Amino acid sequence: MEVTIPVSGEEAIFHRENGYPGGMTKRLIDVDDEKLGAVRTLLGTGTLKATVDGAFDEVLALDHRRRTLLAEREVDLEEMSDPDARQTAWG
Repeated sequence: MEVTIPVSGEEAIFHRENGYPGGMTKRLIDVDDEKLGAVRTLLGTGTLKATVDGAFDEVLALDHRRRTLLAEREVDLEEMSDPDARQTAWG
């Protein structure tokens, strides 16, 4: 059974209740083959799925490191929308 679920402003995503693990949906997207190849090489992955999962993991880890560094410097994340505050924080 397929169900249409709106997610984050996207028109629709088709999710099979019995076909995918919880929290996973199948999506059809256009992928830049050169970027895919470069990221696959950097991550050492062999499949598109492993490459996308690895790239997501890297972005989430980068965000965690950034937030940790800012917290150590006692920087208010709300202030980071201001370019001058960003420069001071990373100065």
